[in-house]
Amino acid sequence: MSIFLKRSWLQKAYGACCEIAFIWLAVLPKKKNRIVFDNFGGRGFGCDPKYIALELLRRRSDLDLVWLSRDMKAELPPGVRPVKYGGARALFELATAGVWVDNFKSALRIPKKRGQYYIQTWHSSLGLKKNERDAVQLDSSYVRRAKRDAAATDLMYANNTFREEKYRNSYWYDGKVIRCGHPRNGILVHPSTLVNNKVRERYHLPDDVKILLYAPTFRSRAGIEAYRFIAGSCLAACEERFGGKHVCFLRLHPNVAGREQEIIGSDNLVPVTDYPDMQELMAAADVLVTDYSGSMFEFMLTGKPVFLLAKDLQEYLAEERELYFAFEDLPFPMAQNEKELAALISSFDSEEYGEKCRTFMDAIGMKDDGRGAEVIADVILEKMGLL
Repeated sequence: MSIFLKRSWLQKAYGACCEIAFIWLAVLPKKKNRIVFDNFGGRGFGCDPKYIALELLRRRSDLDLVWLSRDMKAELPPGVRPVKYGGARALFELATAGVWVDNFKSALRIPKKRGQYYIQTWHSSLGLKKNERDAVQLDSSYVRRAKRDAAATDLMYANNTFREEKYRNSYWYDGKVIRCGHPRNGILVHPSTLVNNKVRERYHLPDDVKILLYAPTFRSRAGIEAYRFIAGSCLAACEERFGGKHVCFLRLHPNVAGREQEIIGSDNLVPVTDYPDMQELMAAADVLVTDYSGSMFEFMLTGKPVFLLAKDLQEYLAEERELYFAFEDLPFPMAQNEKELAALISSFDSEEYGEKCRTFMDAIGMKDDGRGAEVIADVILEKMGLL
C-alpha cells in the first residue's frame, strides 16, 4: 500500500471515529452546575478564567468547576478540580457542562449543544500588536478555528471602546459584547496586600525593596539578544528618582521561558518567568519596563510608571507584527537602549505621565472599575438560574 493510500485510509478512519465520538457526546446529559475553564489551551490557573472561577467559588459552594490542564500537578484552589487537557475526559466535561469559559481559540472544541453557554474572555484587554483579522499573516487553519470559535461564542466583553469595536469588526464575531472590567484587572485597580506579600515571600523580598518588572514580548524571528536587559543603570536611576532599593524581575513570554538563564547574565535580575500569574507580579511591581506587550495597558491602571524599551523597533515592525498605535501616540516614555531608559527614569514627571494616561484612556474609551469578575459571575449564575 502506498504512503498516500495509507494516509488517506488513516484520515478516513480518524474522521469516522470523530463522528462516532461526537454522536456519543451529543447525547450525554448536561450538568447545569458544571463550568469548564480553559486557559491558553491547558496552562495553569491564570488569566481571566482564574478570577472568574475565584469569584464563583467565593459566592457558591454547589458549583462543579473544572479546570482543563496539561499539568495535573498544577496548583488549584479547593473547589476547582483538574482534568487532563486533550483527553477523553476533557471532551466529556465539555459535552456535559452548562458553561464554557475560555481565553483562547482552542483546538479542543466539540460542537456546542443547545442550552450550553460559551464565554470567550480573550487574553488581553487592549493589545498593542495587531491580531486576528487585522494581522497580516494568519495560518489558514487558525482562521478556520477562529471562525468556528466565534460562531459558537455567546458572549465577549471589553473594558474599552477600541477593543469592543475590534471584537465586532476583526474577530469574525457578531454576538453580544458587554462593557465591563476584565476580571484579572481587579487586583491592579484595587491593590491587595495579600497578593503583594505573596509575591514578596516567594522571592524573599523585604517590604522596603521595590520591584522593577521587565516583561518583553515574544518574537518569532529574533535571537536571544532582543530580550537581554542590562539593568544596572536603570535600577540606579529608579533608586535615585523613586527612592529605596530596587530589584529587577525578569518575566519572559512562555514561548522563550526555557532560555531565561541565558538572558539573566547579572545578579541584578531575578527570574520570575515560572511564577504562575503575571497579574500578581504586576500588582506587586512598582515600575514596569516592556516593549510591545499589552501588559503596558493593564499596568497603566495601577497609576504606576510604565517605560518602553524598544531596542529593535524597526526590525520588529518589518519582521514581526504591525501595531495598532504609533509609539508617539502612547502615554509611556520610550527608549531604544538602556542608557536612554535610565535618563527617562531620572527625568520622570509623574504629573505629566498621569495626564497623558488619562488622555489616552479617554481617547480609547477605557473604563475598568476592577469589578469585572463580579459582572461575569453574575452573567454565569443568571444563565444557570442561580442568581
